[in-house]
Amino acid sequence: MRPGLNNDEVFIYSIDSLNSIEELSEKGSQKTTSNVLKIGTTSISELEDKVKAFRTINLNVKKRRFIVSREDLNNSNGNPIVKRGEDIDISKVKLLRRTMKAETQIKTFQPDEGIVLITDMSSPAGIQLSMNMVTQIMNIGGGAYEAFIDRVDSFKELSTLLTKALFPKMVIVGFIPEEKRQEELIYYHMVKKIDAYIRMIEINHTTIKPKAFIPKLRQILISPEDSDSWKRFILEIISEYTKPYSIEDR
Repeated sequence: MRPGLNNDEVFIYSIDSLNSIEELSEKGSQKTTSNVLKIGTTSISELEDKVKAFRTINLNVKKRRFIVSREDLNNSNGNPIVKRGEDIDISKVKLLRRTMKAETQIKTFQPDEGIVLITDMSSPAGIQLSMNMVTQIMNIGGGAYEAFIDRVDSFKELSTLLTKALFPKMVIVGFIPEEKRQEELIYYHMVKKIDAYIRMIEINHTTIKPKAFIPKLRQILISPEDSDSWKRFILEIISEYTKPYSIEDR
């Protein structure tokens, strides 16, 4: 699980966390896969958008979002603008824009990375859908994102972990037993209160889970008769994960 941060905590930049992203890039290159989720890297133009969005988002959440450089960034004279391990704020972004092109990619770290699958495996139906979900998602990027994917049984478990170390960018809702629906809806709203900016997608299945748990979430339907439905599911995850941060949607 990725390290999280409360507003009143001092974050110790973990070498292990930075190395895990380095391993992601190396593993991806060995498998000739691209970093489709853009974990651990950002362009200068994307960096400015993120820093501005985070400044507003951080006013409304319990865990602070930030971006750290994983490399030394210097100006044209070789003088440092950002050192490896430093937090990047808007003043540093402006200096970087004077030196680098908007499309220039730099190595970064941010705490809100990764995907959490919420899916109950206490029943045969839950196991079947959950295992299919895990297999498909683990294969994104040729398996390079395995260290950034976690599974929990419920929103109740997620709400507890969000107050500790877990800090996902996206949640995917899978199988929720009908008898736990009301309790889980309560904890879903608790999660939204903790952090309304976590992106969520719900997966449904024509036979295993025909009814949506949270209808207002973006829904993806899997059908055994449609061989391309899992492909669309993965493309939807990539699209939702990599879209710009939007403070207007909350």
